[in-house]
Amino acid sequence: MCQHTPPCPTAEASDREAARPTVAHPEQGWSLLCNGVLLFEVMSISQSQGLV
Repeated sequence: MCQHTPPCPTAEASDREAARPTVAHPEQGWSLLCNGVLLFEVMSISQSQGLV
């Protein structure tokens, strides 16, 4: 699937999130990586910010 040189890590590799994004939708909080992994951004808000 990956055409990059050097190739991106496979979906089974421990460093799979290092693959390059092929589709990115930061406004929706996700990206599709070239190895087929869907990467979701998780925003955490601490209680010290008074937003929880």
